Amino acid sequence: MKKYLMTWYGITDLKASLELEQSTGPVLGALLTEDYDEVVILGFTQVGKSNEDNLSNTQASEIKDADLIVVRRFINQFSNTEEAHTHFLVWLKKQLKDMGKNIKVSFNSVKLIHLNDTEGIYEAATQSLDLVAHKEGEKLVTLYLSPGTPVMAFVWAFAALTHPNLKKRLIAASQYGKPPEEIVLPNNWMEWHGKQIKACEVNSSRYDVIFHLFGDQRIPSLLGINQFHSKKHIFLNSKKFPADIMKQFITKADFDQISVDPYDPEEVRSTILNITSKMAGNSKVGFNLTGGTKLMYAGALAACRKINATPFYFDSRSHQVVNLNDFTREDTKLIESVETFFMLNGDELFISKPGYWDDIADIRNPDRERLTNELWKIRSKLTGLYRSLVKYNDSFQPFQLNHKDIFVELSRDRSVKISIGAKFFEFQEWEDFAKYLSGGWFEEYVFMKLQPLIASSLIMDMRMGLEVAFKSSSQPGNKAVSFEQLKLQVRKQTEGEKYQELDIVFTDGRRLYIVECKSGNIKTDQIMQLQNIVRFYGGVEGEGILASCFLSSNKVVDKKIKDSTNIKKASGENLIYELNQIIKSGVLSR
Repeated sequence: MKKYLMTWYGITDLKASLELEQSTGPVLGALLTEDYDEVVILGFTQVGKSNEDNLSNTQASEIKDADLIVVRRFINQFSNTEEAHTHFLVWLKKQLKDMGKNIKVSFNSVKLIHLNDTEGIYEAATQSLDLVAHKEGEKLVTLYLSPGTPVMAFVWAFAALTHPNLKKRLIAASQYGKPPEEIVLPNNWMEWHGKQIKACEVNSSRYDVIFHLFGDQRIPSLLGINQFHSKKHIFLNSKKFPADIMKQFITKADFDQISVDPYDPEEVRSTILNITSKMAGNSKVGFNLTGGTKLMYAGALAACRKINATPFYFDSRSHQVVNLNDFTREDTKLIESVETFFMLNGDELFISKPGYWDDIADIRNPDRERLTNELWKIRSKLTGLYRSLVKYNDSFQPFQLNHKDIFVELSRDRSVKISIGAKFFEFQEWEDFAKYLSGGWFEEYVFMKLQPLIASSLIMDMRMGLEVAFKSSSQPGNKAVSFEQLKLQVRKQTEGEKYQELDIVFTDGRRLYIVECKSGNIKTDQIMQLQNIVRFYGGVEGEGILASCFLSSNKVVDKKIKDSTNIKKASGENLIYELNQIIKSGVLSR
């Protein structure tokens, strides 16, 4: 177990280093009393102060022979400067080495507005304590209260309460020149603080305000909204990435967005502190630091530390939210609807056709399922009909086609007859039969084979043929409506020009999957197209799957898929097995 001593150093320590004291000084005295692995020293640096008379460290070593007035003048000019800090540290390290003490010395120069700048003292103490607390391994932290001012001592004691799970103790020197003793905080104070900690644990997922860093990736902000209850959500964004899209997910809380320079951490910090300065003193504030730029992260984290708030980060690999105060983790809540992804990233688009399986006419007909399974078996023969079927896909036209032992007919009364060798199928009212035969059958085949994964809860909310279209001014999608209202509306909306149709989409609760079904050969441009679609709707964590009836013999296609970060392939006889492996590996990784 590593042992740390954390302390300020003061005038008495400086005088000891100048041989103006008969003692070792408080800091060296504590280090000689007990064995420590590291000492973390904070030193007050007075802003704007310098050695006006150009006093050097050489003169500092000779000042012990001067009279009292000269000594006092020297101390007043020399203390709380970078020169004084350097002199003290050089002296301290030499003393420790001469006495055989192998102790690492870390120093933090702390600039304060004035000697009793409580906010600055608290920020320096808690930041230093945080750094030690987050170091690996078991540790014991000793906080030395005696050196420095009474305010510094008080703040050490108060800062100790910010880490209830860290093994620590407080020491103080009760008599000048005597070794420090361990002290304890009053029972009433500890009991009160324990109640506060317990209350925070009970309400750990509830905040008065959550600040979100908002950028080109929107899912981190959505996860923050889903994970925690907050009375207000404030989005910090650049002008390039407005956060209006997030309003629809906030039903019972206030919404605000503030534009900042994403590359100016001080502006981010000061903007946040200006907002929080107007809040009630007991407000519970959270910081979702997952999105935005790294410099936005730096500014927001500094503000978070300043007000002792709770910072958290959504780890997309483990699908957990990490509390950055103590690095505890918990699983993120599931995103159970694919519509959420489209609402989040669709911008001016809306879901014009939700793609529910049961909305497909006659889809539950057992003969249709048998036909679909039969077409899979004769898929190589079926390709001979594809070129002839193209002209019938866009509008209803009767047709008759023959290829080898396959005969198909769509009559004027929209009835269908199809024979495959000795097997015969007949259906009524199947207007878009040409589309089905041209490749729709393969989408249905893949969908049916994936349905057991829904039953086992590996995936959820699977859709087929989901369509998105442009919003028009008459459509409620342009108005500020709640998430629940929009979910009800999208099933009824049919207007608007179609923008895109997706073969199969589903979610595992963490990411959006888009499956592109190819009943023929895969072309290279289709890979890039699917990559873009997945990134647009699913973000960086989205997954695309190219499902193909046939094994690829195109090395360029195989290489492009292999090099892709968000596309995988399943094909040929092992199609269903490979689909299951892709999905299961993704689900298990969470």
